[in-house]
Amino acid sequence: MKPVIRIVATRPNNRATQLVDALAKLSDGSDPLDPSSSAYQLETIHCPLIQIENYHDSAFQQRLDKLCTSTSLQKFAFDGVIFISGNAIDWAKASLRNDYWQALLSNQLYAIGEQTARLLESEVSEFGDKSNSKAIIHPQQMNSEGLLALPQFKRLQGQNWLIVKGVGGRQTLKQGLQEVGSQVHELSVYRRKQPDLSLQQKIKALHGKDPLWLITSLEALNNLSQVLNKKPQGCRIIVSSDRIAEQANKMNFQVISQAKDASDKSLVDCMQTLINNLPRN
Repeated sequence: MKPVIRIVATRPNNRATQLVDALAKLSDGSDPLDPSSSAYQLETIHCPLIQIENYHDSAFQQRLDKLCTSTSLQKFAFDGVIFISGNAIDWAKASLRNDYWQALLSNQLYAIGEQTARLLESEVSEFGDKSNSKAIIHPQQMNSEGLLALPQFKRLQGQNWLIVKGVGGRQTLKQGLQEVGSQVHELSVYRRKQPDLSLQQKIKALHGKDPLWLITSLEALNNLSQVLNKKPQGCRIIVSSDRIAEQANKMNFQVISQAKDASDKSLVDCMQTLINNLPRN
């Protein structure tokens, strides 16, 4: 009987489909003409470590009304709008009036990662101002530091910027924008939650099968540790950044490998490299 390699994708439900599909197509290294030549059986499982729910930021609307009254700023007109993630796009679209959503998309748009940028492009194509030819800008380094390092963020004195995000999270981007002179507004459109009881039971059951967990955020890492009663020794993970790897090592996770970044392609490439380097009879 062939040993089973279980790969667990941990993205939230609404962001996992493409990654799970791509992982399911990983090569096990066998000869395509002779499937029996494979030394391993691959199994892809989706088990989100973060649950996402809508968040209504009523205070933002009050702040925006006050800002528009005291300045010449038109509603949802900013010098730049940054979307932190695909979830930020999904939940902003779901929570805003259509005319506000369209107005938001008419600004100069920025995204933290390439996948978020592609989602924005799709939204602009469908709902945005067709006369808006501004390219959606995203950094190669898929984090706040990468975005702030772009030349567009060197001098923003007197400008109004909006960050569309989830509740909480890092303050690096907001602080970086403020340091170069901009006024920063934040619209929180979703909230992250720990896995519910049913999901926690699934996580514990999977842990007993010694899978490889794909971890792309500190919050997912912390949630996994909490479900395992802060005893993750022997829990094997693939991470997507130095920051996650450093924290995982401190928490006694077993970091098997690190992907280039958190994109689906980088995670899949990392897994394929691992599989290709496994010993074979």
